[in-house]
This record gives sequence, C-alpha cells and structure tokens, in this order.
Amino acid sequence: MKPLSLLILVVLLAGLAGCAASRPLTDSEFRGFCYTNIGRKVSCDTIELCNEYDSDVLSVEHASRADCARGCENVYNRQYVPSEFIGCGSTVLTAYNWCVKYCNTNYPQ
Repeated sequence: MKPLSLLILVVLLAGLAGCAASRPLTDSEFRGFCYTNIGRKVSCDTIELCNEYDSDVLSVEHASRADCARGCENVYNRQYVPSEFIGCGSTVLTAYNWCVKYCNTNYPQ
C-alpha cells in the first residue's frame, strides 16, 4: 500500500508543479495588487505611485525583460527618496516588486 501512496503523492506534486507555472501578470492585476499594498501606511498614495509605473513601464513596449526591469528601476529611483522622507519607502518598494514581476512574466528572458 505504501508504494501506491507514494506514487499518488508524486503524481499530485507533478500536477501542482505544472499549475505553478507563471502566466503573464496583466496590467489590471498589477494595479490591483499595487494599489492595495497590504501593510502600507494609510497616508501613502499608492494610486499615484503605481500609476507612474503603469504609464512609464507597463504601457510601453520593451525590447526585453531587462529593458522592462530597467524601466521599473528608473521609476523606483525617482520615487524612493521623496517617498522615504514621508515614511512610504516600503510602499515604493512593493510597487517596484510588482513592476518587476510584470516584466518577468510578460517578457522572455
């Protein structure tokens, strides 16, 4: 009975591994995750921060994943210092991370 249980477990894990494959993150999913940045300070304006990523990176066609990620980094670099002074640095970092996830799932390596 144990070999059968082990075989079933292996098959289930293999099936779950196939489900874990990344699909492209959509623009609307990016906005939803970015806008609702859990754990942020209430005073941090996630909509303004995230919209800058949306207009400067997501809405632009990039030549590669690296080019897209550079766009995320450029926005992050512009936003971080002013946002850190008002206690919103973690909000900017979360927006940056969602931007990079968008690049990683929408552009081949």
